[in-house]
Amino acid sequence: MTQATQKSMDFDKALYVNNMFAEISGKYDLLNNLMTFGCHNKWKEETINLALKEVKEPKMALDLCSGTGDLALILNSRLPEIKIKCIDNCSEMLEIAKAKFKNLNIQNIETTLMDSENLSFQSDTFDLVTVGFGLRNLVNKEKCLKGVYGILNPGGVFSCIDLGFPVNSFWQKIFFLYFYNLVPKLGEMFAKNKEAYTYLPMSLKTWYKQEELKDLIIKTGFKKCYFKNIFGGVVAIHIAVK
Repeated sequence: MTQATQKSMDFDKALYVNNMFAEISGKYDLLNNLMTFGCHNKWKEETINLALKEVKEPKMALDLCSGTGDLALILNSRLPEIKIKCIDNCSEMLEIAKAKFKNLNIQNIETTLMDSENLSFQSDTFDLVTVGFGLRNLVNKEKCLKGVYGILNPGGVFSCIDLGFPVNSFWQKIFFLYFYNLVPKLGEMFAKNKEAYTYLPMSLKTWYKQEELKDLIIKTGFKKCYFKNIFGGVVAIHIAVK
């Protein structure tokens, strides 16, 4: 495969994922609640709580692949004075996030249309970088992680929550049965988009297991990284310190 062919394939995947999220943006929050039985907000709260144990009094934060802004809202509720930048390459998702911030009269969160693989920030800018269920959907995850490392201040924290792989084989079978069979049906029923909610389970096939993602983060340069399994490993939170 030539380099030009690979770049074309990567562009096609990035465009497909962006268009997919644009199509389901209006039902994204509803489907998250349905798919996780309302648990995803608790998981995201734990993500922020773990991050704030590692970084003291952060002043600047960046939320990658911000979507509809859940992690930024939770972080803001913990630290109302912190400045937060939310980036995403899907304008439809960011518009929903902006509406949430406006309705709550939140002034310290900014939204910017930006690709998380090509971060245009100066080095040593942020104390905290978060990403929720977004790293898995990027084409070049390692490039994103290197970018995150560069824009974090020394001692800064990277906090990532995403799908994981259950540690118990029996629980894994139950989870995969639900994820690969019922989730597309939920997408078809409530978002009128079976294809998008077929892609989401399929994305797990090329995603890192928890230890693999930890190793990749350490390889990027972070001095410390650990993860916490949620719900038996269905979801995992990774915390890394620069």
